[in-house]
Amino acid sequence: PTSTTASILMAAQEASIVTTTGGIEGAGAGGGLGLNAPGAGPKVNHFAGGGGGKRKDRPDFPEEIAQKWESMLSDAGPCCYMLAIYSANGKALELAASGPDEGPDGLGKCGMDMFKAELEKYPDKAGWGGFRCNAVDNRQNTISKRAKIIFVQYMPESAPAMRKAKMGPHKGAMKETFTGAHCDIVVEKPEDISADELVKTLQAATGAHKPNGYEFNVGEITDADYYKDLS
Repeated sequence: PTSTTASILMAAQEASIVTTTGGIEGAGAGGGLGLNAPGAGPKVNHFAGGGGGKRKDRPDFPEEIAQKWESMLSDAGPCCYMLAIYSANGKALELAASGPDEGPDGLGKCGMDMFKAELEKYPDKAGWGGFRCNAVDNRQNTISKRAKIIFVQYMPESAPAMRKAKMGPHKGAMKETFTGAHCDIVVEKPEDISADELVKTLQAATGAHKPNGYEFNVGEITDADYYKDLS
């Protein structure tokens, strides 16, 4: 090659050298050209981890929705259900219902029927929500309760097809906000939520020690004695 060509080749080789500090040095460091080296290349915004930018896999929603969910998780106050539905353009969620404003708190609050009553008001609106219930252990005159949270994806048959189609991609982001659930269910109508079916779902999700009852509404215990059924 000519002297000019040789100079160009030498300059290209020098530019491709990867500078390392410690560890293995040589052509393998950073993939030869440094493209695999930590920090090499343009910065990538990872939306799944909150890396910035506008997320495309979730609707917008006001802070009060997350606050109402947290109120349901908390033992303080009577809130035991909440429901958020999609806005008219499908780009946001709106708080449709939460409550009640008065009632028992702590392990006294349960909201299955109240939640179902709210779903009946929105036969053509898709949304997300949940309610609180209790796992009950009644053994040898000792009764103990543990709070359980049911996460609900509401997809009524009359809701717009495009709206329901977006719910699949949205679900992961929704569960990042609606945390702490012990099981999640998909329903098309309020009647799909039944005590008997919930017992089966919750019992399947528990460990070796299974409760012998569930309280889905205040004072109403549904039998769930797994061990009795095996005898």
